[in-house]
Amino acid sequence: MKIDSTTNSSLPTVKDGAQRTQQADTAAAAAPSASKAPAQGAGGFAGNSNVSLSGLSSSLRSLAASGAADIDAGEVESIKQAIQNGTLTIDTSKIADGVLETARSLLQKNPSTGG
Repeated sequence: MKIDSTTNSSLPTVKDGAQRTQQADTAAAAAPSASKAPAQGAGGFAGNSNVSLSGLSSSLRSLAASGAADIDAGEVESIKQAIQNGTLTIDTSKIADGVLETARSLLQKNPSTGG
């Protein structure tokens, strides 16, 4: 079996899709009212579908754009350094206590019906 190594340049690529996604994100950020406009079909014609984002979605998008995160970059860097230096200490009893606490809370929420 011979595999054709030629590519069809008229087909969209993953890179093209990523660029379109970035362009759509930029356009959505520039025009917040665009979420209420009718969707454009593949041929450029307006469709009957409307897309609207929830308030949570908008909040998440703005949070992601602001660079705010739940991850402390300084803490991550210090852990990386400790791993590289071989000085990272892990408190296994603290991990075990956390696992047991999670198991207890799950069992309290969903008691078994076995008897």
